[in-house]
Amino acid sequence: MFRRSFAITRPRTMKGLTLIEMMITILLVGIIGSMTVSLDSLVQSFRMDFYNQRVFSSMVVARSEAIKRGVNVSLCRSQNGFSCDTSDSNWKAGWMVFVNPNNNSSVDPGEIVIRVYEEIDREVTINLNTGNTVTFTPRGSPSVVRTIRVCPTGGLAAPIKTVSVTTTGQIRKTSSTGNC
Repeated sequence: MFRRSFAITRPRTMKGLTLIEMMITILLVGIIGSMTVSLDSLVQSFRMDFYNQRVFSSMVVARSEAIKRGVNVSLCRSQNGFSCDTSDSNWKAGWMVFVNPNNNSSVDPGEIVIRVYEEIDREVTINLNTGNTVTFTPRGSPSVVRTIRVCPTGGLAAPIKTVSVTTTGQIRKTSSTGNC
C-alpha cells in the first residue's frame, strides 16, 4: 500500500518565514511585553509584603522576649549588629532586637543581642515615626506607642505598609496610601 502525505512541504529553494509565522511571533512578543509591566508591580507588592512581615515578626519577637525574660527588650537600627545607630532614621541598613533592662536605647556591656536583621538591598525604606528605638516592657506593652512604615522607592506606586504597636501591646499590620 501506498501512503500519501498531505503535509505541505516547502521546496528546497524556499527559505525564510511566512507572513503568518511573522504575525504570530509579533503577537507573542506583544503579549509577553505587556505582561512584564504588570509583573513589576506584582513583584514590588510581594517585596513590600515580605519586608513588612520581617518588621512585624521582629516586633513580635521583641514583645515575646520581654514577657518571657521579665525585662525591657528593644529594637533599634543597627548597621553592625552590636550597637544602635541613631545617625539615620531609615532602618534599611538593618536592625536588631536586644535586652535593654535600663531602657537607655543602647546596647551596654552584658546586655544580650537576641536577633540581628541584616541590611535590605532592595527598593524599600523602613522608617520609625519618632525616636530611635521600640521598647517593650515585661508586661508586653510598649514604653511609647510606635509605628514603623515600609515604603516603596524607585518611583513604583505601591501602598505604604505600616506596623503599629498599641498601648496594650497589640501589634498590627496595615496598608495605606500617601507619602512616607
